[in-house]
Amino acid sequence: MNNKTTLIKDAVVVTSKSCVPADILIKGGKIEALHTPGTPCEADETIDAKGRYVMPGCVDGHTHMMDPGNTDREEFSTGTMAAAVGGTTTIVDHHRNVPAVYDVQAHLEKIKFLEGKSCVDYGFMGGISPTNTKELQAMWEAGVVSFKTFTCNLHGVKAMHTSYLVEAFTEVARFNGTVLIHCEDDGICQYNEEKLKAEGRTDYLSQWEWRSKLAERLAAKTVVEVAKETGCRVIIAHVSQPEILQVIHEAQEEGYEIYAESCAHYFNLTVEDLAEKGPWVKFTPPMNTAEKKEELWKLFDLGYVTTMGSDHCPYPKSDKLPGEKNIWDAPNGIPGVETSLKAMLNGVNEGKTTLNRIVECMCENPAKVYGLYPRKGHIDVGADADLVILDMEKVETVKNENIVSKCGWSAFEGKTFKGAADTVLLRGKVIAKGGVFQGEAGYGKFTAREESCLK
Repeated sequence: MNNKTTLIKDAVVVTSKSCVPADILIKGGKIEALHTPGTPCEADETIDAKGRYVMPGCVDGHTHMMDPGNTDREEFSTGTMAAAVGGTTTIVDHHRNVPAVYDVQAHLEKIKFLEGKSCVDYGFMGGISPTNTKELQAMWEAGVVSFKTFTCNLHGVKAMHTSYLVEAFTEVARFNGTVLIHCEDDGICQYNEEKLKAEGRTDYLSQWEWRSKLAERLAAKTVVEVAKETGCRVIIAHVSQPEILQVIHEAQEEGYEIYAESCAHYFNLTVEDLAEKGPWVKFTPPMNTAEKKEELWKLFDLGYVTTMGSDHCPYPKSDKLPGEKNIWDAPNGIPGVETSLKAMLNGVNEGKTTLNRIVECMCENPAKVYGLYPRKGHIDVGADADLVILDMEKVETVKNENIVSKCGWSAFEGKTFKGAADTVLLRGKVIAKGGVFQGEAGYGKFTAREESCLK
């Protein structure tokens, strides 16, 4: 164990409930003490926070690093390096690599394969398919932090229609597991696709009509009912609509462990961006109108969003370019792990929400629901010293040439944000500063899951 001591002095520690001045003493990669500023304290290294806000490192519960198998899109080292510079110190990676993680053997092989390649700490999802219900408990016992599934056919993954959902949710509830689910009604999406293609539509707004808001609402409402019936802990992924947040909130008020994840792109992009940029902002469910975007911000601030994931899903430029002529020729997905925090901090500077809510949704709640708390997601004695010193005054325009992710582009290209991660520490070690990676692949470690504690 590294017993080096580091003192972060003159910090303002941000939690989900407060902002408190403190000096943070780090030893052996963990928070040793929180002192009143100015308390005499010896340390091997001192970092002067200069009165800046210090928050926990973000815990991103929804990433697609595509390694092993699709390293033309991302490598674990490049994707986690992008996470580090953006202020994310722990990621949970999707099951959809090669081979996809549908059984315990694939999970264990993925752990072994990626050892020594990560720049941040990490956990893994398992996948749920119509045929692998009997494999789920073994994967859970082997340490997956959640299971991912879909109500629609997408990315080569088969849809989990309602009967399959009942079976899978019942099984996952039996051993108190957690499901993250992509909600779009498959029948409606198929109908819309056939209709639009028959009409010869190739324009950018075809995406908006294909992956319709009705499709997302219907699927989400069905999933909520199945979760209620089975008692399964469920997180509805990348919620784009205020109406769905309302439904989930009502379920929570009734005592069910049903939660809403959303993503920074829903709070910063609108259908107008889709009409202008087409394939470069093509993801699903698609973004909403400007009016609905502002409603999302209001509900976010009121606590209706439980977690924020990036849904980091990069593609090389060569895969997206054909969509400029025909939107159907571009895949669904955008990078996001390195831009999510700054996009949400901009909302703080605009008065739409608070740093406390950012910490709650991007750090504390995901750590709790994915079984990584109290080691991750908060600043307290005994927790890992995963810390982000913020520069809330930094104004920066997103430029593709500065993107760290292997894909080399961002859906936020040309947008100007105020607020960013300045200094990022993982277990007490500085891994990024001023948007420049200073760590090393292999320092990031697989993080074992404990019990979910978000209620």
